[in-house]
Amino acid sequence: MQRYHLEFIFTAYNTSADAIKNSLTEFGEGLEVIDCQDSTNLAKNFKIKINAEEPTVIFDVCAQFGRIKSVKIDEERGP
Repeated sequence: MQRYHLEFIFTAYNTSADAIKNSLTEFGEGLEVIDCQDSTNLAKNFKIKINAEEPTVIFDVCAQFGRIKSVKIDEERGP
């Protein structure tokens, strides 16, 4: 099956990096969630990196918490 490397910025209210990690961990590998403070202090921005077979599942899970922006998707090359 094809695998993809996803990188995107995610804006959420009232959630933590741990909550996002717990929600995404079963859907991919190499998950990184980096907390990036927004200047308004009302929302939190997170930079998310993950390798997954189904990018749409990752985006569907994140959409429950907030808004996705600045998406980059690369296909991983197999052997």
